[in-house]
Amino acid sequence: MKSNITKWLRQGLLVLSAPVALILPASSLAQNIAITHCQGACPTYQSSLAATRANVVVHNLYAAGLNGDTGAADWVAYRLTREAVGVASLLPRFWQADRLLRLSGIDEIAEQESLGFSLAEISSSNSPYGGLNEPLGDVEERARLAPMTSFAKTPYWPELNNLSNMVPMPAPLRFGAWLQLEQTLNRIVGDEAELAVISGPLYLINQPLSTANTGTGFNPAAYFKVVVDDSGIAAFVFPQDLPQNARFCGQVAKLDQIELMSSLQLFPDRQLAESKQLLAKLGCS
Repeated sequence: MKSNITKWLRQGLLVLSAPVALILPASSLAQNIAITHCQGACPTYQSSLAATRANVVVHNLYAAGLNGDTGAADWVAYRLTREAVGVASLLPRFWQADRLLRLSGIDEIAEQESLGFSLAEISSSNSPYGGLNEPLGDVEERARLAPMTSFAKTPYWPELNNLSNMVPMPAPLRFGAWLQLEQTLNRIVGDEAELAVISGPLYLINQPLSTANTGTGFNPAAYFKVVVDDSGIAAFVFPQDLPQNARFCGQVAKLDQIELMSSLQLFPDRQLAESKQLLAKLGCS
């Protein structure tokens, strides 16, 4: 099987779908590699240098593009289905190194030491049953880009504790508009065949990547989430200082704005337009 995968990769004919676990250089996605979580081609970097340094991790529940300088996720893509959504309040939520990165030999990314904290520090500071009963005053506030509740009924939910799925996020946003949108998506997917989501952080253009090495200043200025169904997309941008009582519908954004801020092409093989129908389903008409 390994020799076949190597051959298919060289020919640019490999199609990936869950369940699967794989790590690929981001630059290899210029080939004809289809990944289910991305509904085909995953996001691509506008900078050829960034693409060369980055890696794409493909797990059973999500795919993530990991920044080559910081080791943090630039984007996470996943699919929502009605069969996977469940109650996650009692699922343990200890952060863990991404085993796939360890197997690939990228130890410095697996440990996330470049983010300014060690895996031991993260694990010891977490409540084992995170969710809504996590203390709002947690010193290191973190969120999962692919949410636990969306996959609680699958046997693969522990993957969502991987550091490759983690992003720093202020508690008011995490328990406010961000959570509202997650809950709304979980609800409406019951009436849909499936929904696709791409999410990630946005940084200030003058924020040096070197700040990641000291753990200071390495906080996103905002966060994006793009939802896709058969009718088109609904895109949102959440500023990091958004008050907890803000509504997610007030954060509707344009796809081209997100791609400009993130330096990513989120859907390189598709032309997608904003869907008023999807926004109405989300309660944002």
